[in-house]
Amino acid sequence: MTGLVRVELARYRSRRVIALLLLLAALLAALVAAKSAWDTRPITKQEAATAQVNADLAAQRSDIKADLDKCLANPGRYLGTGATAQTCRDNLTASPKSYLPRKPLDLTGTLKGNGLGVALAVAGLLVIAASTFAGSDWSSGSIVNQLLFEPRRRRVWVAKGVAVTVASGLAALVTIGGFWLALYLVAVDRDVPHGSDVMSDVGWHLLRAVVFAMGASLGTYALTMLFRHSVATLSLLFAYSVGGEILAVLVPIDDVGRWTLGNNVFGWLETRMQFFDPSAHCARLGDCESLQHIGHLQGGVYLLVLMVIAVVVSLVVFQRRDVGST
Repeated sequence: MTGLVRVELARYRSRRVIALLLLLAALLAALVAAKSAWDTRPITKQEAATAQVNADLAAQRSDIKADLDKCLANPGRYLGTGATAQTCRDNLTASPKSYLPRKPLDLTGTLKGNGLGVALAVAGLLVIAASTFAGSDWSSGSIVNQLLFEPRRRRVWVAKGVAVTVASGLAALVTIGGFWLALYLVAVDRDVPHGSDVMSDVGWHLLRAVVFAMGASLGTYALTMLFRHSVATLSLLFAYSVGGEILAVLVPIDDVGRWTLGNNVFGWLETRMQFFDPSAHCARLGDCESLQHIGHLQGGVYLLVLMVIAVVVSLVVFQRRDVGST
């Protein structure tokens, strides 16, 4: 089995399309990391001075002064119970920070923004690579020749699946891990807070992102081995992901949003995923008091079940079908 896996890994690496997809994933992660660093670069003295001038000018506006005077006269009535004169000044007085052209680097915020986007983009490219790898065997007819050398179909299917999973995991670890390593070094250089809690969240996110990429690639490989065509697999994945979101809004059933693919993917990848479910009973009544939550366990189990179903059905069909006919 080890020999078969090595052969399949070599075949995976030798595909030019796959090599281009892996290169694109690396370049994308590097580009987003560079853009994140540039967009959060330190504020210059001139920019800080300009922000201070703009804040001073805003503080002289008559409407702002009038609102501040009303608030100072009765803070509790103006801003609510517990408000003080200082609360009025903090909320109604223009702050130079409000006029700064950009915000500093925030690793916690990056987890919910560019970090999540990189994880999804890399996984998407690896999904295309997995489908291309399996689909090319069927389109070229090489799967028939492979079974002549190794007639035990289960071993062939498993070897290919292991190769796709391992290669996808390594690619995801290098690209996504490289993205976070670059931002970590930027944070250290700029003295941006990066304590143990933040880095723990980043580490767990990286682990979940790599596992997600591996599982998504394996599931896509299984579907392509089942349908024999990459286009069919990618079309099904697109229809399931987009169509599920549309049905969640249109179907008159409560709490459907909890079972859509997109929400469970975000539930698995995000540190804490909260979302507004338009199919919830309270949403239909217009009186929702809180957002819905999908935890890592629920999102992970949902995705695992989908992957297992695809793998089992694909393996069973592959062992029984007439491989010579497409």
